[in-house]
This record gives sequence, structure tokens and C-alpha cells, in this order.
Amino acid sequence: MKDFFRSPMFRMLSLGILVCSLGFFVYTKFLVGAKKSESLSDDKSRFRISEEILKAHPFTFSQLEEKEVEEDLQLPGTVSYDMNSVAKVGSRVNGRIVAVFVKEGDYVKKGTPLAALQSVELGNTEANYLKARARSEALKVQSERARELYEKKVTSAKEFEISMMDYKSVKAEMETARNALENFGLNDGEIENLENGKYNSKNLYIRTPIAGSVTVREAIIGQAVNTRDNLFTVADLSVLWINLEVFEKDLPYIKMGNEAQVMAIGILEDSIKAKVSHVGDIIDPVKKTAEVRLEVKNAKGKLRPGQSVTSIVKGAIGGENVAKSKVISQDCIHKIEGENYVFIRNADTTFSAKKVVLGKNYESWTEIISGVNIGDSIVKDGSFVLKSEYLKL
Repeated sequence: MKDFFRSPMFRMLSLGILVCSLGFFVYTKFLVGAKKSESLSDDKSRFRISEEILKAHPFTFSQLEEKEVEEDLQLPGTVSYDMNSVAKVGSRVNGRIVAVFVKEGDYVKKGTPLAALQSVELGNTEANYLKARARSEALKVQSERARELYEKKVTSAKEFEISMMDYKSVKAEMETARNALENFGLNDGEIENLENGKYNSKNLYIRTPIAGSVTVREAIIGQAVNTRDNLFTVADLSVLWINLEVFEKDLPYIKMGNEAQVMAIGILEDSIKAKVSHVGDIIDPVKKTAEVRLEVKNAKGKLRPGQSVTSIVKGAIGGENVAKSKVISQDCIHKIEGENYVFIRNADTTFSAKKVVLGKNYESWTEIISGVNIGDSIVKDGSFVLKSEYLKL
């Protein structure tokens, strides 16, 4: 046996065992360890932040929320006057135009003369008024004289009553003629001028009943007009209506007061805020649409009646059968190499970068289709620090 341990064969066997042991040690120590290290270095989904950074940049967290969001309905529309602030102006009496004082685009105050005309009909009414007024004044004096004589027992009661009846009858005729003059558009000053001998029938003013812009002028000098003719349109264009036709399937989403954006055709980047002011109660049996009206402030004059526009109406979606959207604050989302990421805090105080698929934007919120789950602690304030640290990995 001693000879075996001293033999060359034993020595070769011992050397072989030693070489195998060293090889196994090197393999397990370095190669396997290297692969494990390589695997960890490739995993960038988790990383730690130093205590100094955590203290210097305190984080806030949020979670996915389920919200009832708003559905934008894009609808074509037409601009129209606010019917509470528009006037069709014509003559209240038959006549012929002798002067026109305004043109389209002029701004006029309430009561401003727009045109003047001559009117035979008005002249007859003026004459009737002056006759009745003169007779009324004369009979008034007679009735007062009759009262004095009756009180002195000089005349009978019957004579006094007849005198008073004549006065009251003519006075009523005068008041009727004055009312006719006022209906023809004469004001107190013009009637007073008539009483002083100045006939308005030679130069009757047609005045605007409201303040606004002259948008239509049909009056022409020398034109014969009657009471059915619309000679001018005056409108306050600071507030306008947008008329929309909405399919009945979309009507449940539109409520009074809903906000909207109005854009002129071809100028989509410049929008004006509007609000739903009317939702029609009647469905057109052919088009299957109802009328929806927006009210828009047009202080800068960007919109004009008759103009075609595109309106984006925010229709509030609600109800038990409507699915809610999962949303987070837009401050949580970061763009990294063309992809959208959020950062979440793990239970072991590490952080992970999660790629997310986004849906629609709603003001300060964004819909999340996939990438994070309900309950994940998503970093909001301080997430830019995490992005910077993540890019260093």
C-alpha cells in the first residue's frame, strides 16, 4: 500500500483531482458569478435612490383613478344673430325715402336716425292732429265759460253739459291723432315742433330701436316704401348664437351649460369659448337631429352671422352602464426615447420605471390603457429626479 501512495500513478491521480477541483472552483466563483452579475446589470426596471437625494427631493405619490370623463362631440354649425339683440328696422308709414344716413358696418346708438322719408299719409295725420288740437283749445275755453255761466245761474245745466260733451269729444279726437303720430315714430320733440308749425311728413326720421352695428341696408334714396319693407338690420354682435344639428343618439350627452369651443372653418388653432344655451325638444323626423344652440361672446368680432364653424362640445357622460376611464395626472408621465414612462415605488423602497400606453387627454389628466395597475404607488412630484437617475443606469 505504501508503495502505491509513492507510485507515479498515485501522483498523477492526485494531480488530476486537484486540477478538477480548481476548475470547478474557478467556474463557480467567476463564470457563474459573472453571468449572475451580467443578468443583474441588464435589469434596469428596479433601482435605488440614495438617502441624500431622497432628503433633498421629497416625493409625492398618486394612484390610478377611475373618473367619469367628458366626450368631445365635434359638430358643424352656423353663426347667427342673438335674436334678443337684433332689430329689423322699417318705416311705420308709407312714403318715399329722401335721405339715408348710414351704411353697412356703421355702429349706431339707440334712437339714431337711419334714414328720412316723405309721407303723404303722415301729412294727413299731422293735419288731423293740428285741427283737433285747435278745436280742442277753442272748446275748452267755451266749456270753461259755460261752467261760469251755469254757476251764476245764467245758463241751464243742459247747455253746460252739451258744451262739456263737445269739448271731451274733440279732445279724444286730438289724443287719437297724437297716438297715431307716435305710432308713426314721432317723439315728443317732433310733435312739439309740429305744434309750432314744422311738419315732419316732409322729413320723417326712421330710427333704430337698439344700439348695434348696421349689418344690412336695403334703403335707397327715392325708393317708395311701405310698412312691410325691412330697410335695415341692426344687431349687437358682441354676443352671437351658434346653431348646431345634433343626432338624437348624441343628445343625452349634451346638457344646458356644457362648455364648447368654436373655431372658424380653416382656422382651427384659434378657438373661442362658448356655452350650450338651448337643447331642442323636437327631433326632425327626416334628419333625426335636434337643434342645439351655443351662446358665444364675440367681443373681438372674430365671428360673423352666416359663417360656418366647427364646434367641439363637451358632452358629460354618466350613468351606471358607462365605463369609467383610468387616469393619472399628466405630471406623472415622462417621455424617454420616444416612449411614455411613469415611476412607481416598490414595497422594498426601490423604484421602477414602467412603460405605459396612453389614451385620451382630459385637461390635467391622461387616460392609462396599460402599464400600471390600480394600487401602484406612482411618483408625481419629484419624478423628474427619478428620470435623471434612471437615465444614468
